[in-house]
Amino acid sequence: MTRIDEKSQRLADWHTLLDGTVVDKSLDAWHLELRHGIDMMKTEGLIDVEEARELRELADAAHSHQIESLLDS
Repeated sequence: MTRIDEKSQRLADWHTLLDGTVVDKSLDAWHLELRHGIDMMKTEGLIDVEEARELRELADAAHSHQIESLLDS
């Protein structure tokens, strides 16, 4: 697998996790897993600082959205 293929696969896996169903009891664990995945991809050189920042923003926004959804229900 080339570096580009690995990056594409890891990002696809990360987005699948981001878009997946979250059970309210595991909301914080889900968010931490998203953040950990970002940190690992950055450490491994698959993404740069800007890409990591953008992914963190997506993870944080999704986490906030999930919290708001729980509060509204």
